[in-house]
This record gives sequence, structure tokens and C-alpha cells, in this order.
Amino acid sequence: MDKKIKTALEKAMERVAQLNLEGVDTESLDYVPQGRALAARFLQEKDFDLLQALRAYTGTAARYVRQGVEETLLQNLQLPRNEAAQHTNRRVMEGLLLLKESQATLRHLFKELDYLFSYYAQARDHAYRNFKENFAARLANAQNAMERQLGVRVKIEPEQHPLFQEEWLRLEGELNSQYENILAEQKKKIKELR
Repeated sequence: MDKKIKTALEKAMERVAQLNLEGVDTESLDYVPQGRALAARFLQEKDFDLLQALRAYTGTAARYVRQGVEETLLQNLQLPRNEAAQHTNRRVMEGLLLLKESQATLRHLFKELDYLFSYYAQARDHAYRNFKENFAARLANAQNAMERQLGVRVKIEPEQHPLFQEEWLRLEGELNSQYENILAEQKKKIKELR
């Protein structure tokens, strides 16, 4: 009858004590998320001083914080599907320049990325125009049939058609996957830099 009823916290603490945390780098569990938060803040706030924030950490903590910053920056380096993505990419590059020592190599990789992004934007625009023209031609037949059936002029906007959006998303996905592979290679090269 001497048994005490344990609280949820006591039970959780017992379970944690039973876990074998040897070999687990608990410091990384603390500091990598802090680095991710700093990177997110850097991307959102134009005036945020990332270097100053990084100086608050030393030793192993600094290494893990930098790791978290780098991971988040690289995750946010995306194909420039719109103007916001282009802006984010610029900001990511600024942040990576603050982190890396190999400035010349990094700038060279950024030139390659700029070329990739420019080529992607051109290819995407070209693919969109061609797709729209082809889709409009296919719709013209349906539009003519409707006009004959209804006896009135009918105007169908290709971009407003649900099938247009569905097919364009599929085509865009195929195009993106080709460029995503190249982007992933570039990210890997950046990650390997000191």
C-alpha cells in the first residue's frame, strides 16, 4: 500500500533515464535548431545581423549553430518559380557568403547557380508559351463545336480551363525535376566547402 501514484512527468523522466543516450550528441540537439531559427530570421528580416548572432556561440556550440544555419539556407535555395523565390535565393547566397571561408569557390558556384536559374526561367517560360499555344489549338476545336451547337460565339480562355492547370502542373513538374537534380548537385558542392 506504500505505492505512490506517479505523475506523467515522473513517468517520462523514468523513460528518459532508461534510454541509452550514450553516443548521442545531445549538444547538436540543442544547437542545430537554434541555428535553423537564426537562418529563418535572417531570411525574413532584412536588417538581421547574422554574423553578430553567430558570434554569441563558441566551440562546439558554434559549429552546430552554423550547421543549422547552413542546412536551413540550403533548404531555401530553390528554383526561381517566381519573384519571391528569386529574392529568397539572393538572401540565401548572402547568408552562405557569411558562413563559408572558401569565398572564391563559393562565388564561382553562385555564378553557376545564376546561370542555372536563368536557363531554368527561360526554359519554363518557353515551355509555358508552347503549352498554352498547343492547348489553345486543342480548345479551338471544342470551341467551334460549342458555337455550332449553341449558335452563339463562345470564348474559352485556355488558362482558365481546369485541364490546362492540371496538364501544366504535370509538365512543370517534369521540367522542375530535371533542374532540381542539378540544383541538388550544386547544393552538395556548397555544403562540402569550408
